[in-house]
Amino acid sequence: MFKHKLNCLFLVICLPLFAQQKINQTDEQGQRHGEWRVNFEGTNQLKFEGTFQHGKETGKFKFYKKGFQEHPTAVMEFQDAATAQATYYTQEGKPISQGTMKNKQREGTWVYFHHKSEDTMMIEEYSGGELNGVQITYFPDGTTAEKTEYRHGKKHGESLIYGKNGQVLQHLNYKNGALHGPASYYNAAGEKLIEGEYHEDRKTGNWRYFKEGNLEKKKEH
Repeated sequence: MFKHKLNCLFLVICLPLFAQQKINQTDEQGQRHGEWRVNFEGTNQLKFEGTFQHGKETGKFKFYKKGFQEHPTAVMEFQDAATAQATYYTQEGKPISQGTMKNKQREGTWVYFHHKSEDTMMIEEYSGGELNGVQITYFPDGTTAEKTEYRHGKKHGESLIYGKNGQVLQHLNYKNGALHGPASYYNAAGEKLIEGEYHEDRKTGNWRYFKEGNLEKKKEH
């Protein structure tokens, strides 16, 4: 009986030590391997936790902001060494955005959420960390507020700005980040206010100004 109690006492004391030895380990090549939990330097607050496979992240990683321990600021689910599904959070644990990270850059579709809500605020398309495709922004009620095309991180193509009633307020065109091409402006009732053309961010040619649907004046640029 006494020997049995000694064995039990040994397990109670040593098992936590064995468990600790399995954290923050490296393989024979000195690469991180297994479960890791790292604190901010000089503190007892967790900076990140996750599992490595011979130096490569695998599975779920949680990242924390210094001074805020209750909720992670980011959670990443690694699909392979280069690709992870990422979700970013507020300090209260509400999602801010989510999408795919590839080689530590945003890739594919990213979704952003309205403040203190899980309703979609914006959808963006990325390629190699740059905006590439249509960016769509939504009002809190879900109606579209803006649709703008991007290429290589710059506005390039058509851009439509909407009112809350769904009416187009601005119909613009861009080239490499600059206003370029036809432009039209409307009021909330759908009446055209201004139309003209831009050339590399400058008004060019004949611009027309309307009042109550009728042409009021023209101006040459």
